[in-house]
Amino acid sequence: TTTTTLMVLRLTGVCPFKEFLDGLTFVEEGYTASGARYFKAAEDEQYLYYDYDCNGGGNGKKRWIIDENSPDPSQTEDLDQDGACNYHARHNSDDTYGPPAAGVWQIWCGVEWVDAILHLDLVSNYTFDDGMDESNALKLRSYFKTCKQKEYMNNLQFEYQGVTANGSPYYKSVTSDEYIYYDLHCSGDVSGSARWVLDSDAPSLTALSDLDGDGNCSYHGRAKSLDTSAPPKGSMWKMDCGGVWKDMWVALVRLPMTTTSVTATSTTATSTAYKADGDGQNPKVVLRNGATGPQHHLSLLLLGLLALLSGRQ
Repeated sequence: TTTTTLMVLRLTGVCPFKEFLDGLTFVEEGYTASGARYFKAAEDEQYLYYDYDCNGGGNGKKRWIIDENSPDPSQTEDLDQDGACNYHARHNSDDTYGPPAAGVWQIWCGVEWVDAILHLDLVSNYTFDDGMDESNALKLRSYFKTCKQKEYMNNLQFEYQGVTANGSPYYKSVTSDEYIYYDLHCSGDVSGSARWVLDSDAPSLTALSDLDGDGNCSYHGRAKSLDTSAPPKGSMWKMDCGGVWKDMWVALVRLPMTTTSVTATSTTATSTAYKADGDGQNPKVVLRNGATGPQHHLSLLLLGLLALLSGRQ
């Protein structure tokens, strides 16, 4: 049995000039070359990471940084690779374990750098356990507050259906026609990258690529991956939010063996617009009818990532 724990932090206390940062939830993405965690905001393109020397000049101080530029996890210095110390805020520290829960940061407030006490409150430590007592059923958990078009997907339960021609498992929602499957090339173009797909079209069990047969990369969302054995348990997905592609943290919680199927209390037929994600493809809007939007209340069998945030929606 292996266990992975992810740290989730909520930022508060920023100055009015940076109010767009206030309340952001930072989800652990992994570790950089220094061994420190780095984080990405679930709601926006904002990052929290540790840098030995923010401009790579050799005389900088170690610090935690809040930045709009993503860090390169293979680096220990100048992780945003801008050759300068440009960011929202910094906190000098020798502690690589994590940023302070409450500490004095220097934050740029439009005219000058200001000392401010920023809070990074621990929302949760979300633990993935690869135990043998787990079933092949998954529950989707995400924070769709900034993607209203996909809010109905939160808490959807998916059950294992079998394997596709590439040997990967695929899943179907218990309550609606939504599927998770692995596609080597979503449009059939061999230059496309492999990914896990969340789609309202059932995958072909004989095709190796373009499993929904639409000749295009049109779906709810995708997570690029070389792992064909299972969808990522917790990862950033590109989600189609009304024609705009957004990075959304999605957790697929594996349910215990005791889980039983649930029945939706109601479903609503809709016409859903999908936009091709343009990842090596020609962007095109494709309309599909008959997508379902279940409105249901499921008993939580396992607390998923960001469960504490659901009360804010």
